[in-house]
Amino acid sequence: MKKITYDIEWNLERSHWWFIGRRRLLKVLLSSSRTHRNSPMIDAGCGVGSNLPLLESAGFKVIGVDSEFYSLSLLKKRLSDVSLVNGDLMNLPFKSNSIGIVIATDILEHLNEDTIGIKEIYRTMKREGEVIITVPAFRSLCGVQDIAGMHKRRYSRKEFIKKMEQEGFNILRSSYFNFFLFFPILMARRMIHLMGLRIESENEVNFPLINFLFKAIFSLEVYVLKYFSFPFGVSILCIAKKREL
Repeated sequence: MKKITYDIEWNLERSHWWFIGRRRLLKVLLSSSRTHRNSPMIDAGCGVGSNLPLLESAGFKVIGVDSEFYSLSLLKKRLSDVSLVNGDLMNLPFKSNSIGIVIATDILEHLNEDTIGIKEIYRTMKREGEVIITVPAFRSLCGVQDIAGMHKRRYSRKEFIKKMEQEGFNILRSSYFNFFLFFPILMARRMIHLMGLRIESENEVNFPLINFLFKAIFSLEVYVLKYFSFPFGVSILCIAKKREL
């Protein structure tokens, strides 16, 4: 991603509704999991470290991994004692069968070959290890944020699950999420396009009232998602377990 995209994320991730909601989703998903809690966990594509404090506070031995030295340098300013590795998801610098849990939130869409990234996740995971992945959904939602993030693709749930299964994963749970905000976000992206607004990131368009409302809506959805799967949404969640081929 561009440096300015990391700068915006660095300034906003502690208060922006999207990052807060995604962390709450991870917290709920991890709260019921005791699998491999004593094994290393990696946050692949950790960026400026939005997820790392949560993962550490949950008791996991987490390692932040990112391919950009710039994002890691920003991260170090805030989290000086966290374990960090400069590495690419398409060639992870870890031994095979060594990682208990992999977190990969909104990273696979950046790769030229996403299947190579999925293969690398599978390779590094221990037998019966788990991965939690989120990716953006529906090509019709492509907008400024995809351009700013240099996204190569968006997915349908069926398409993404097929990719995971083909690489040897058993799917434990999958669902769309950010369901309640789907149409507001779709309309906002269409308006930005039609009006020709020049912005570096949608995260800049974040007035306090909008942030408060979206944070409340997204946070509510996180708890609904514990019990129900959504038929569509802005993003896709997949929890999978390594299956020995």
